[in-house]
Amino acid sequence: MASEKEEDIINSKEIVEHFYSPVVEAIALLSSFVNPSQHEFATTTHEQLMKEIPLESKEFIREWQKYSNSDFLDFFNLFLPVPYFRDIEQFVHKLDLLPNEEFMYHFFGEEIPLVQVKELISSPPSVDSFEPHNLWETTDQRRFIKAFFSNIESYRKILSQLLIHIANSNAFQYGVTENKETIEKSLENIKTLQMKPLNLAQYVMGKTFKRTSLYKMYYFIPSYFFTPHRIRIFNQDICIVIYGCADPISDTRETSAELELKLKALSDRNRLLMLRMLSGKREYGARLAEYLGITTATVSHHLEILKKAGYIKEEKVGNIKYFTCDIESTKEIFDSLTNFVLIDKA
Repeated sequence: MASEKEEDIINSKEIVEHFYSPVVEAIALLSSFVNPSQHEFATTTHEQLMKEIPLESKEFIREWQKYSNSDFLDFFNLFLPVPYFRDIEQFVHKLDLLPNEEFMYHFFGEEIPLVQVKELISSPPSVDSFEPHNLWETTDQRRFIKAFFSNIESYRKILSQLLIHIANSNAFQYGVTENKETIEKSLENIKTLQMKPLNLAQYVMGKTFKRTSLYKMYYFIPSYFFTPHRIRIFNQDICIVIYGCADPISDTRETSAELELKLKALSDRNRLLMLRMLSGKREYGARLAEYLGITTATVSHHLEILKKAGYIKEEKVGNIKYFTCDIESTKEIFDSLTNFVLIDKA
């Protein structure tokens, strides 16, 4: 029988799952209807889908584009009360069972306080008395919010049917099949990263979380159509990370180790001065030693470090070794550093 301490350890161990979700892909494509310019990898499938979805759905999308700021990515928040990622029919069925107040609260990304959600459900015109919000900044947006809350059942039905239409469409099935290899490769790549779940979640998201919790469940879900975006949905117990996988996520720890060596080669004032001198002309060791006021042996040591790091080139003329800055290689090193540090936070 396990001791109390052993049971605490067992109970505190996180469960980590990596899998592909057709529900995620359907929501990503739904978002592409509203904001296609932000979903470049969904463009072709999106265009094909427009030919397959019913007229009622098209009209709903046009109305949504006209009056709403939401691009449907908040739909992912519904994974918290409805954690059915693998089957679109089951997800929609469970979604339809949610009470209106819970559905609307999560659907709007928890941006509207639950008390206001309840008030809007009982009295949609009450939005006119609320404090300004990005969801109802204009008269048209307030009109839309009123209409949405006045016709919740109708809108929910349209959204559910739209997800089903997307997932069952020929365009969707073809797109998933075409990109199956990319999706499977991304799953394998993420699994090989030897990190604790929380560290992996932060790594995939490309940022440190301001608030963390002792999550019990971690879900890592790749999506081809969601590229280049990444999103984290979470509560006290669950952390769901959805990441676009058409652009592969590489292990930047290896890149950081390589850059560390390159930068260490410049962590000496004499080597920096030598590189500056050699960027303008060719020189040999004795001249460098004379200029810097150090021994030729020390200069040789510094030159060897710079050469191994890729900053300088060596050329032998007779019995004399001349050195010059490798301009192209040096620029590549600094470009790599810039690209590594200034990552895209989209």
